[in-house]
Amino acid sequence: MATNTTDQREDPDQDRLDELGRKIEAARGTSPEQGPQRPAAGRNLAYRLPTEFVAAVFVGAALGWGFDRLTGLKPFGIIVFSILGIVAAFHLVFRLVGKPPVDKDEGN
Repeated sequence: MATNTTDQREDPDQDRLDELGRKIEAARGTSPEQGPQRPAAGRNLAYRLPTEFVAAVFVGAALGWGFDRLTGLKPFGIIVFSILGIVAAFHLVFRLVGKPPVDKDEGN
């Protein structure tokens, strides 16, 4: 029968885990001179605006098409809901452009 001695641990990888924990703590203590580059808020907004605009117009047109199919009023639904989609798209664009970009690091 083999008996456990005080030199043997139940988990043979515990020494490696302890060493890794020390390395992680040492790395957390040091800060790099320059952090990773974040994309500019303007660039994010430049990609988001056309996407939101097209999505709102598309959703309005799709709802109008569905309304026309359900009710049989062929030109009415697509025209009205497309106009509503365009209005919603402009509302979204003006709302996004109107507020300044928020930097996550400057928050609470």
